[in-house]
Amino acid sequence: MTSKQIESEVVMKSDSDIVSGLLRVIAQAEKQGVTRYQIAQRSGVSEGQLSRLVNRTVFPRLDTAERIAEACGYEIRFVPKKKST
Repeated sequence: MTSKQIESEVVMKSDSDIVSGLLRVIAQAEKQGVTRYQIAQRSGVSEGQLSRLVNRTVFPRLDTAERIAEACGYEIRFVPKKKST
């Protein structure tokens, strides 16, 4: 799987925004036939931990979020904030 850009950008301002972004990439991966078991295996997290993330009962650390995104064929990037005019 290659890295893809989500159709609309998600501006991450809080832990819940990070989870929302991860849920979107997990959903995209599932649409492409990747199971949650495969995502868990590829990212090195347990299925239980992935389930708790999907159910929003935990917030992942950044390194865990990066591994899950990568397992789904995405990457997390930090980009300069646009200057307001």
